[in-house]
Amino acid sequence: MKQGKILITGVAKGLGLGMTRYFLQHDYQVVGVDIDKDGLTQLDKARFPNLQLVHLDVADEPSVQALSRLIERQFGQIDGIINNAAISQPHHEPLTQLHLSHWQRVLAVNLTGPMLISKHMAPLLTPGSAIINISSTRAHQSEPDSEAYAAAKGGLVALTHAMAISLGPGIRVNAISPGWIDVSRLQPDAQDAAPSQHDHHQHPAGRVGNAEDVAALARFLLSDEAGFITGQEYIIDGGMSKRMIYPEGPAAD
Repeated sequence: MKQGKILITGVAKGLGLGMTRYFLQHDYQVVGVDIDKDGLTQLDKARFPNLQLVHLDVADEPSVQALSRLIERQFGQIDGIINNAAISQPHHEPLTQLHLSHWQRVLAVNLTGPMLISKHMAPLLTPGSAIINISSTRAHQSEPDSEAYAAAKGGLVALTHAMAISLGPGIRVNAISPGWIDVSRLQPDAQDAAPSQHDHHQHPAGRVGNAEDVAALARFLLSDEAGFITGQEYIIDGGMSKRMIYPEGPAAD
């Protein structure tokens, strides 16, 4: 597969950190951006070759414009974008108490951010390259009190096929919608515990996902081998969204 220079947003922790490490291990040059200064400092201490870090709020258009100028000066062009940055906590107050400021910030980062990055970086993409938007299975399934996150991720799937039509044929655009991805080993100090055996076994694939699962799919979608794929959403959830679940056990036929 073709290696090159790619931009990944939201690299300081979680899935973004895992994908960044994966692509560096596969000899890509990565420009990684995040709003988390402490997380970027920790990542910078690892001294990864071929990694350049930029402190950035993806929802702030002047900052995104400045990033595009920086990338153009240093690299000229890039070969792909992974829009991963997000406010990743899906739960909030009950809908009747939902603060408008929270709703607006989640949509700004999780939906407007990918649009702004794509808007200002698309002119820097090499012909035949690709953009990948990281959505979520929560674009299709919900728990209570998760309207902002679900709306943003659902909007991102729609944005994906809209951009695919607008930017094609020179640039392909696809979405990856992960289910449960375990990032506990990437963040040993995080509050989220590692999945239990029950958590693994409930997945038809037999385990919870990991960052490498998502990164490997992203790498394929960035490659020339995926040259006939655009405007699509790829759900990567170990089969959970296809499994029937009944509270009291299987329903009678």
